[in-house]
Amino acid sequence: MSPKKAEQCIMDLIDLFHKYTNPDDTIDKQGLKDMLKEYFPHFLKACDTLGKDYLSGVFEDNDRNKDKKIQFSEFLSVLGSIATDYHNHSHGAKLCSGDDDE
Repeated sequence: MSPKKAEQCIMDLIDLFHKYTNPDDTIDKQGLKDMLKEYFPHFLKACDTLGKDYLSGVFEDNDRNKDKKIQFSEFLSVLGSIATDYHNHSHGAKLCSGDDDE
């Protein structure tokens, strides 16, 4: 039996995470930036257009235990904030507006 679409999405997120992980199964700051640049260029361009440097704080904001590594749960938090922004965009908000009232 093949996986359902939602199950495949989860497996694809795991594959994406592993594409950028170090041997200790974490992503360093440069790896996270590389992943965002490769897979979210439209989002980052929208941020730049609004004068927001999204990349400058995304690592520190999501490295919850401050070990200078992004673990899988922290990776999901990064993607969750981007997904939330895209959801808000689907309802008319500017992309990369985050919590702003723009």
